[in-house]
Amino acid sequence: MHKGLSQFNRRMVVHELREGLRALDPDLVFLQEVQGLNQRHERRFATWPLAPQHEYLAGSEWQHAYGRNAVYDHGHHGNAILSRFPIVSIENEDVSDHRYERRGLLHCVVAVPGWRRNLHCVCV
Repeated sequence: MHKGLSQFNRRMVVHELREGLRALDPDLVFLQEVQGLNQRHERRFATWPLAPQHEYLAGSEWQHAYGRNAVYDHGHHGNAILSRFPIVSIENEDVSDHRYERRGLLHCVVAVPGWRRNLHCVCV
């Protein structure tokens, strides 16, 4: 989702993404480059969401899980999973191969009503 910004970071698009998700009405959403916190963007964009992007996108429609991967002076970003069904457990595993490019594997177990077994969801 490119941290909620357009190509070359010129325009904020997180509000459009939220509207698009609501129109699609999916049961599960897997997101990369989700901005958990960015104090620079908060100052730059007047309509920057007050909540972390995964919480803002989820609203009351989806439960959410966030795996923080990259941390820097002005914030952090990572992967997120949004689920219409209950999230039973969340685990974020660091799979980085060097310190300059942080990578994570977000694993959620989801309880889908009517299923005998839980669904394992992984966002990389």
